[in-house]
Amino acid sequence: MDKDYGIYAMLIHLHHVRESRYTRGDYDASVLLLDLAQSIREAQLTRRQRQALYLVFLRDFTQRDAAHWLNISQQAVSDHVRTAIQRIAEVSEHKEVA
Repeated sequence: MDKDYGIYAMLIHLHHVRESRYTRGDYDASVLLLDLAQSIREAQLTRRQRQALYLVFLRDFTQRDAAHWLNISQQAVSDHVRTAIQRIAEVSEHKEVA
């Protein structure tokens, strides 16, 4: 999870990873979720970046709907999501090296 596409894939499948903790007792899913949560905290995202991630990946809003809710453009939502994922990946990469 130290690359942008890995973070993006994790966020896309977040619901399935969360569910597998309970349905299959998947310990590794719990570890992944804890690592992701810690990386998000350490990435020091802006409020807008956190909101964009929340709406798009946790609430399953389209970027267009998230943009409407946040009263910004769809491109701005896309930029916030992309930048947030890059920052999370950078934090994760530093953890992998250490």
